[in-house]
Amino acid sequence: MRLLREPRYIDIHSHGHEYGPERLRRLHEEHGLVIFIVSEDLETANKVLQIARDTPGVVPCLGVHPWTVNELGLEKSLSMAREVVDLALENKVKCIGEVGLDTKFVPESIEAQRQVFKLFLEAARDNNLFLNLHTAGTWEEVLNLLQRYDAPAANFHWYTGPPHLLRPINELGYTISINPAIRIQRKHQEIVRQAPLEMMLTESDAPYEYRGMKLDPSMIPEVVEHIARIKNMDPEEVRKNILQVFEKRVAPVIGI
Repeated sequence: MRLLREPRYIDIHSHGHEYGPERLRRLHEEHGLVIFIVSEDLETANKVLQIARDTPGVVPCLGVHPWTVNELGLEKSLSMAREVVDLALENKVKCIGEVGLDTKFVPESIEAQRQVFKLFLEAARDNNLFLNLHTAGTWEEVLNLLQRYDAPAANFHWYTGPPHLLRPINELGYTISINPAIRIQRKHQEIVRQAPLEMMLTESDAPYEYRGMKLDPSMIPEVVEHIARIKNMDPEEVRKNILQVFEKRVAPVIGI
């Protein structure tokens, strides 16, 4: 990965392939953002890969979203997941995502989701890959699977799960990420109150729209300010702490 400047902020989870390289380049240059871009299927995986080749500050993550599994069914999803893993390994991509399980929005396909997720867990274990996770309604199950497969590194994106899981997630060296929804989402605010800063990253999940908010990577500095306000800390101290978490828990696996 090429950097035009030293990072100031981390966007560990976005769908930035919807923006295109020019907007992503400006975000990197103007805000010092390192932006992790996840894919949802094979088509977007190829798009993410192409953008990352030409755009400084972008880290590609290749995966098959649980919602895609719900749409395609088991056999097509497994075939696609194998192709995505092969694409990642061939191109030395060290981040797998967006992958995981979802019983909140697509519970009807959970058995198919589990089989597809198992394929990604095995790939992460065998090739020392970072997992960018979707865990809606399945936080504890996913955590147990990470332990079972000895996943080397993982991030629970937009974590609003049970507070009692924060301790084991942290002790296993995994992270959670906080996004601009913290402005209005009480569950997210409560997680920030209870989670130690040493396990916390920032994300945008852009360009998702949440309760009228169009999430965007340019909002990451605002996310840092919200975290600082809740934690009663200086925003600059929070920003530096988040970079330290990234450098300790993610960068060694990603290779930057």
